[in-house]
Amino acid sequence: MPPSPRRRLSAAERLTQIDAAAVTLARVDGLAGVTLRAVAAAVGVAPSLVAHYRPSMESLVADTFRSIATAEVAEVASVVGVEPAPVARLAALLHAINDPERDDVAAVWSDAWSIGRGNPELADAARSVMDDWQALAHSVVADGVADGSMRTDDPERVALLLFALVDAANGYALVDYRSRTEREDLVVATVAGAVGLTSARLQ
Repeated sequence: MPPSPRRRLSAAERLTQIDAAAVTLARVDGLAGVTLRAVAAAVGVAPSLVAHYRPSMESLVADTFRSIATAEVAEVASVVGVEPAPVARLAALLHAINDPERDDVAAVWSDAWSIGRGNPELADAARSVMDDWQALAHSVVADGVADGSMRTDDPERVALLLFALVDAANGYALVDYRSRTEREDLVVATVAGAVGLTSARLQ
């Protein structure tokens, strides 16, 4: 009996397939790995078909980054949100950010900062998702100030400090500068000091 002919994917299904392949490539090879030929090979189609559905690779790279980065923010926010007290939420936030399981996303972020210089859509996506991270950290610190468990006159500045440190630490990691423990301790100790806590409270 002859095999059944392959069902032709709808336009929406093909676009979903292409976008999913781009996300997988980015997680393995970074945003620089999201090329027309690489995506086509991953899907098993001609590059021209990918170009038909995704005529702008800059847009595909930006959308791929946004998909990965927003999913991470949502996941971390859900982890942080289950903790009842602000100090525990801040500790959960730091732990989640430093989790080795997120190293692939950290590398994607480093790519976004660099490639975004020449890709305005990617730069816009990076700024947008960073605002989401800032809002999450700001809310945790502001709640800590409100209940007296943290001390700072500027929760927003603490949130900015946190992610400035995280981005620097991620950059260090790319070239194996200092150990993971040293990098993580730098982030935790600095943030703890900025809100009047000891590092032990955030471990």
